Amino acid sequence: MASPQTDLPTDAPLSSFLPFQALDDAELNHIRSGPRMSSCHSQPQVYYGPVSIRNYLAGHAKKTLRVPKTALKPHLYQVFVKLPIELKLVVLEHCHPIDLHHFSQTSKFNRAIVMNRKAAGVWQTAFDRHPDLPNPPPGITGAHWAFMLFGPGICQECGKHGALTDFAFRKRLCEPCMRERCAYPNVLRDTNHQIVGPDHVVLTMLPRSYRYHGLRYTAAYATPANARYLRQDFQIMIKKVTLLQLLISNEVPMISELFDEYKDALVAHVAKIQEHAEKTNSWAMDVYRKCSTEYDTLHRDIADECKKRLRNHGHETQDIDYVHYSLTHALRQAFVYRLNPRAFRKIRPRLEEFVNNRKVARLKLERQNLLESIYRDYQKSLDPDRWQYLPPSKLVESIEGFSDFLQAPYDKRGDMAPSYAVSLFPAFIADWTRTQQEAVVSLFPSTVPDQAKLEKLELATSVFTCVDCRYKIRDGRILLGWNNICRHRQFNQLASAAAESLVRCVGLDPATTTIEQMNLRDDRFLCSNCTSEPSRGVIGLKVYNWVECLLHVVEMQLHTPPQPMHSVPAWLLLTPEATRFVKEQEYAYPRAIAEIWRCNLCAIHYDDFVPQIEAIDHVQKVHLIKTPVIGVDGATTSAHVVADKRHPTRRRKPFRLGREPAYEFKCNRCPKIPICKIWEMQKLTNHLRTKHHIVEPVLEQDYTKVDIIAAAATALPVSAQPVDQGENS
Repeated sequence: MASPQTDLPTDAPLSSFLPFQALDDAELNHIRSGPRMSSCHSQPQVYYGPVSIRNYLAGHAKKTLRVPKTALKPHLYQVFVKLPIELKLVVLEHCHPIDLHHFSQTSKFNRAIVMNRKAAGVWQTAFDRHPDLPNPPPGITGAHWAFMLFGPGICQECGKHGALTDFAFRKRLCEPCMRERCAYPNVLRDTNHQIVGPDHVVLTMLPRSYRYHGLRYTAAYATPANARYLRQDFQIMIKKVTLLQLLISNEVPMISELFDEYKDALVAHVAKIQEHAEKTNSWAMDVYRKCSTEYDTLHRDIADECKKRLRNHGHETQDIDYVHYSLTHALRQAFVYRLNPRAFRKIRPRLEEFVNNRKVARLKLERQNLLESIYRDYQKSLDPDRWQYLPPSKLVESIEGFSDFLQAPYDKRGDMAPSYAVSLFPAFIADWTRTQQEAVVSLFPSTVPDQAKLEKLELATSVFTCVDCRYKIRDGRILLGWNNICRHRQFNQLASAAAESLVRCVGLDPATTTIEQMNLRDDRFLCSNCTSEPSRGVIGLKVYNWVECLLHVVEMQLHTPPQPMHSVPAWLLLTPEATRFVKEQEYAYPRAIAEIWRCNLCAIHYDDFVPQIEAIDHVQKVHLIKTPVIGVDGATTSAHVVADKRHPTRRRKPFRLGREPAYEFKCNRCPKIPICKIWEMQKLTNHLRTKHHIVEPVLEQDYTKVDIIAAAATALPVSAQPVDQGENS
């Protein structure tokens, strides 16, 4: 098709029709590349949606006006050029303002037509024909307003791309220039270098912008503190106002009235500017939201089409859906706005890489889950007491017999015979247990034989600490016996010394006393290194069992700042009667309402723990045991309902025994009751006076002093007999 021809006046020079006279290679490259981009947009590809380095107001307008392409008829432009100027203006009145702006950029000849003062009505008519656009504000021509709306996003200060028009300042500023040229009231200073307040008279006479930054039209609340002002405008205005106020203070005639008129006029003018800027800014934000919605919809449709084509190529739907975000992100980074065959061929390798990686990861996980499921079913067939001491299910993939299954080609999951897998588990458990025992035994002195080391694991003085598990702050600081330390590998010398001191305190031999013996005694101790503290009206010390004593020592060493007084253990053993009193005051532990209980006779609660009442109800109905035995897992092997230690539980709250004044008296006038009651002297006196009408109680007749401390810790072995626990311990 022949190119369109345009008849031009022969007597007019070429420079009158083109925006340039000559063009060399360097200038061509400059025109094609444009000015450098603002530093805020050094990586525009990381922005999603219509990035602000483009004028999306112009882009949205062009997209809205876009019509199907038709064959260009050359004679129409020739006819337009030959029309009189009046008819040309009539034709141009039917154009959109952005078309008029583009028309003015085509040549100097066309620019002279629409930029002439006689064409002002053309611009006004064009804006009137499109009521969705904001009209030009007073004092701004239609051509200038169209340039502010649809012109290129070039900063008017530094000349770089990445600027949006600020409709309050009526300038284009990029983000760095906006930070430099604009300021909040709290940084502006008057001529006396004093910070001006938000209600300063000068600020009411200046346009203000509430935009967050120069990259978007998003604005903050219109409050004085959120307003920004041009520094240059403020400096000029503050000098004017200062001079006028100086003249007023010198009582120059008529200056005060003129200043008030000037101020009122400026305030009214600024109010109109702010009102128009607010409406225009809201319109720009509406356009941005429309652009963002269209952009997101476009990429969502393109992503759906890509997913459909990937499914047609044989990929699994679940893998494609899982990497949906990665696919969308790849399409955005590749700037795919239309999915034609060529674009899909180019992006397909990248998309298939995501899908194939997900497929491999999914098949690996499915194979591991299959083995773990078979392993869990095998665990359920074992004694429930062994559950917490078995290797973690994550380790079954390390079994050599499963390597072929796990490393098979990743085209399908495959299958594993449960009978074959179960045949490998006993040896795996035995090897894992032996490996863990050897690792723990290696922490003991090398002079001890290996067999003696294994036996020593069950002594009360063999205390270990977990240094890396997530339960360190609760259960991992003190570990006693192989069943508890099977997964932990650091011997704790400090806690071991404390345990030796506790064993000696009760009169036993640390070399032979086992953990089970100490647990059966269930003694109560006080730490004599601690100081009495108030709690709920009682000033005293916390009462610990022997395991809590070890934990207390370790925590005191971890305390910030460290507690040097606890470096040497010092324990006070309570008497049987005091121990009975303390136990009756302690809360039940573990809590019955906590969902940590399970049946110790079957595997129904292997995955889901329940409150104690539900576990008891299950034992009574299913196993026909009328009075189930309640115990803590590992402490009572004959228990029917236990608290499973695989579930983390909160630490028991120790009872605080009063020491100032001391709780060490017992009422002889009260009848025998099933609970043990110990008083401090003042409360006992009140009790005898109000309940038994004894005003002057007599020792041994009305009340008895009870021994609270049975023994104290000693650093040397003792040959005395073990302290009697009594019938109430």
